[in-house]
Amino acid sequence: MFRDPLHAGVASFALALGMLASGAAHAQTSTTPASTDRAGPQGAARDGAGAASDIIVTGTHIARPELQSTMPIRVITTEDARNFGRNTVYDTLLLNPAVGPGLGEMNSLGQEYDQGVANINLRQMGANRSLVVVDGHRWVSGGARTSAVDLNTIPTALIDRIETVTGGAAAIYGADAVTGAVNIIMKKKMSGLNLTATSGISGEGDARQSDFSVATGFDFGGGRGHFVIGGNYSDTAPLATLDRTTKRYVYQVNPRNTGPNDGIPDNYLIDYHQFYRSHFPTFCIIGTAGMCGNQNGQWYQLINNQVVAIPKSSYNVVSNGDTGVQDGGPDSAFGIYDSILLRGKSARASAYSNLSYELTPAITWNAVFGYAHSYSRGNAEWPQYRDDARATNWWGKNGVGTTGEIARLTDPYLPDTLRDFMVSNNLTQISFDRHYTNIPTPWEIHKRNAITTGTDIGGDLTGKLNWQAFVRYGQVVDNITTRNAVGRDEWLNARDTILLDGQVVCRDPAARAAGCAPFNYYTTDAPSQAWIDYAEKERYERTKNTMINAGANIDGSLFSLPYGDVSIAAGFEWRRETLRTRDDPDTAKLADIVWSPGMDMALHPALEHRRDTTEFYGEAVIPLLRDLPFARRLEIEGAVRWSHYSDNPNGTTWKAGGSWEPVTGLTLRGTYSHSIRVPNFGELFSPISMVTLGHISDPCQAGLITQDDDRAANCAATVPNWTGPLPNPNLNQPRVFSGGNPDLTPETSNSFTVGVVLQPRFLRGFDLTVDYWDIKIDNVVTSLAYTTLMNSCVNASGGPDQAYCQFVHRDPVTGEVDYVQAQYANLAGQRARGIDIGANYRVPIGAGEMRLGFSGTYLLEQTTISQVGSAGTDNSGAWNYPRFKGTLITSYSLGKFTLGVNTRMISAAKYSATAQSDETYEIPRIPAYFMNDITLNIRATDKYMFSFGVKNVSDKRPPFFLQDTPTTPHQTVGNNTGNAYYDAIGRYFFVKVDASF
Repeated sequence: MFRDPLHAGVASFALALGMLASGAAHAQTSTTPASTDRAGPQGAARDGAGAASDIIVTGTHIARPELQSTMPIRVITTEDARNFGRNTVYDTLLLNPAVGPGLGEMNSLGQEYDQGVANINLRQMGANRSLVVVDGHRWVSGGARTSAVDLNTIPTALIDRIETVTGGAAAIYGADAVTGAVNIIMKKKMSGLNLTATSGISGEGDARQSDFSVATGFDFGGGRGHFVIGGNYSDTAPLATLDRTTKRYVYQVNPRNTGPNDGIPDNYLIDYHQFYRSHFPTFCIIGTAGMCGNQNGQWYQLINNQVVAIPKSSYNVVSNGDTGVQDGGPDSAFGIYDSILLRGKSARASAYSNLSYELTPAITWNAVFGYAHSYSRGNAEWPQYRDDARATNWWGKNGVGTTGEIARLTDPYLPDTLRDFMVSNNLTQISFDRHYTNIPTPWEIHKRNAITTGTDIGGDLTGKLNWQAFVRYGQVVDNITTRNAVGRDEWLNARDTILLDGQVVCRDPAARAAGCAPFNYYTTDAPSQAWIDYAEKERYERTKNTMINAGANIDGSLFSLPYGDVSIAAGFEWRRETLRTRDDPDTAKLADIVWSPGMDMALHPALEHRRDTTEFYGEAVIPLLRDLPFARRLEIEGAVRWSHYSDNPNGTTWKAGGSWEPVTGLTLRGTYSHSIRVPNFGELFSPISMVTLGHISDPCQAGLITQDDDRAANCAATVPNWTGPLPNPNLNQPRVFSGGNPDLTPETSNSFTVGVVLQPRFLRGFDLTVDYWDIKIDNVVTSLAYTTLMNSCVNASGGPDQAYCQFVHRDPVTGEVDYVQAQYANLAGQRARGIDIGANYRVPIGAGEMRLGFSGTYLLEQTTISQVGSAGTDNSGAWNYPRFKGTLITSYSLGKFTLGVNTRMISAAKYSATAQSDETYEIPRIPAYFMNDITLNIRATDKYMFSFGVKNVSDKRPPFFLQDTPTTPHQTVGNNTGNAYYDAIGRYFFVKVDASF
C-alpha cells in the first residue's frame, strides 16, 4: 500500500486522539434531541409543532420549527446516514435528491486544480452557487479556482445533523447562496465517551473503506461550562477502472447514416479501440512505408519480442490512419484504461472541539477549534505517457518538433524478430505508436490542512432580545506534488542510443555525463532505476485559502401585536477572503515536464487576490392573525441584506414570504427571493492557459455534420472557404484557451417557492410537504466545454448562434478549428424549476415501530440560455438531469433490533435531452434505476450496538455506455460519465460498532 510520512502521520494522529478521549469520565452519552427522532432525508414526524427538538435556524436568523419555515428544508442526521454506511458529509448530502454531485471521489480525478475535493451542487446549477455553513457561520473555501467549500475540510465526529434549504438564501447568508444553503449543525453538549468504527468491502473483494470516530464531553463549573471534543479518521482504497469494466463503449458516427429520419441511428455504440494507444509497441504499415498516414493499412504489435498481426476480421475501421479509431480488436490493442483510476486513494483525519461557559446568568462565551487533514492520490491531468507515428508531434527539444519512436535497423535495442520482419518487408524504419504503461504512473498527490478557530459571546439584551458577537478564522493549505513526471529532454536523450564498448548507452556525451540511462522502447518491462532517477521529476505546487469573518447581531421579540410578538434579527458582518496559488518555482523544470500533447500537463500561473466584504442585514417575522376561524396562524416575513465588495459593485438581496395555516394540520407557504452573486477569484482572475489537442470533434467534420438538421447550413455560413465537410480526424493541432475574465459582471437571481404542509390530526405521526420551486439566474457566469461551444454554434435553428460562435476561431484558409476560447463569460441565463415532495410517518406496528422518511424532487425544466430572447436549451429529462429522483428510508424497530432499508430512485431518462430524435443515438433512453441498501442494528447492551449492512443489494451498476471515462487530456476523469450519478462500486458489505460509556 502506498504510504508516505505525512500519510502515516494521519493514522498516528487518529490513534493519539483516541487515547486522549479514552481518559474521559465514563457516563451516559447525550446528544441533541433532533438526532433521536428523525427518519431519513427529512426526518420522522414529531409529536406537536414547536417542540424544543424542532428548533433550527437554517434559512433564517429567527429560530422556529422546521415545518413552520416558509422555505423547504430537509434534515438528515448523521445517525441515519452512518446506519447505511455513509460516513462522509458528501455521501450524506447525496441522500437529498435536491443535491447533485459537484466534485467527489468518483469524479474529481484529473482535475487541473482541485483533485480530491468534495463539494455539492444544489439543483444542479453549479457548485459555486451552493453555500455551506457550519452552525450558521461561513466556512472557508477549499479550492484553487472556486469559492465552493471542500466538505472534506469539515471535521465529522461531532456533526449532529445537516439541514439544507433550497432556493435563494442570499438575503440570509450573503453571496453564493443563490440556489440554497447547507447548514452543518455540530453537537454542543454531551457526556461520556462515544466510539464508532465502520469497515467495509465490495462484493468484488476491493474498494475497501474504513472510518473511526471518537467523541467525548463533560460539564464543569457546576454546570455552567461545557466542553466537547471529537476526532475522526477514514481511509479509502483506490479502485482501478479495469476492476469494473474491461471495455470502453463509446458513441461514434454511424457510417451507414444518411441523415436525420432515415431509420438508421446517427450514432452507434462501438467497442472503442485506438490501436495507437496500446500498451504494446504497435505500428501500421502500407507496402514499404513505415506508417499509414491517413490510410487503412495493416496493424501489427510487438508482443514479447514477437511481431503479431492484428487480424482485420477482428475489428471494423471507424476512421483510418495511424491515429484512427477501431470498433473491436484484441485485448492487447486496448491500453486506454491501463493507468486510469475509477476512484483514487484517500485518507482523512480531523478533530473538532467546542467550549462554552456561562460567564454570568445573562452572558455566555463560546470557543471552537477544528483541524482537518486530507490526503488524496489520483491520476494527474493525463495519466499516461504516449507518442505516435505522426511525422511532427510534441517530442521536440525547445519547441522544435520531432517524431515519435522510430524503429531503425541500426538501433541497438532492435529485437531480432522485428529486424527480420523489416528486412523481409523491405522496411528501413517503422514509426511506433504506444502508451508507456510500463513506466511509473504519474500521480497527483494533494495534502490539505484546514484550520478553523473562533469565538463568540452573547446573551440577554432585554427580556425578549438577545445579542451575539463573533469572529471566525479559517484557512486551507493544499500542498500538491506531481510524481513521476518525465522530462522531455531526458526522454529524448534516453531513447537515442548507440552501442559503445559493447554496452548500450545514450548517444549524447553530455547527457551521459549528466546521468542519462538508455531506454528500451521495444519492451513492456519496467525501466531501470537509473533511468527513473535520470528522467523522472517531481512538481511542487501550493494553494492557500483564508477567511476571517466577524460580526454582531441581535434577535428576538421586538414588540407585541394583538396576535403575537414581532420577531426580528439584525446585524452586520465583515469578512476578508484571500486566495494565493503558486506553481513550482523551478521554471527550467516546468519547461521540461509541461508540454502538450504528450504528458498534457499545463502551467499554473500564480494567482493572488483579496476581497473584503461588509454586509448589513435585517429580518422580521410579523404575525397577522392567530387562533381564529380559517386563520389558526397567518404571518408574513421579510429579509434584506446590503453588501459592499472591495472588487465588485455593491448589491442588495432580499426575500419576502409568508405562511397561512387556515386549519390545524394544513399550512400554505411561499417565498420570493432576489439574490446577487459576484464572480469568484477563479472566474475573474485565473490566468489564461492554453493546451494543444491532437484531435478535436468538430461538428463540421465528415460524419459529425449529419448529427443535427441545422449543421450543414450553419457550417457553410461559418466555415471559411466552405466546400463541404471537413476532414475527420482533423489534420491540424487546435488549441483551447481557458481561464478567468476580469470583465465579468455579477449574476442576479430571482427564485420563487410555494407549497403546502399537511399534518393531519387523524393520522398521528405523519407529515407531508409539497413545494413548487423556480430559480432563474440572469447574466450567469459560466465556462462551457469547448465541445459544447462548437456544437451550440452550429446546432441553432435560424442561423449560427453567435453567442457561442464568437468563441470558436477557424483557420481562414482550411476552415479547421484553430482555437477555442473556453474562458469564463456572462451568458444570458439559467432556469430550473420543479416540485419537491417530502413525507414522514411513524406508526406502532405490533410490539415495534415503523418509520418512513421520503424525499423526492420532480424536475420540470433545466435550461441554459445563451442570448437574451432565445428559448435556450432545456436539459431536463437527460440522464444527468433526470425528471425524478427520490430517497425512501424505511425502518422497523422491535426491542433490541432495527431493520432499515434505504431505497434510491432515479427515473427513466434520455441519453441526450437535446438529441434531434430517438434516432440520434442507438440507445436513446435509459431505464429507471432503483438501488436498495439494507442494515440491521442490534443493541446488544446499553453500551454496545452492532450494525451489519449491504449497500446496493442487487449490485446495480450504471448503464454500460455511461461507465466510460474520458481519455482526452484536460477533462475530469469520470466527470462526464454516470459513475458520479449511479453506483459504480457495486454490492458493498459493511459492519459498524458503536460503543458508549
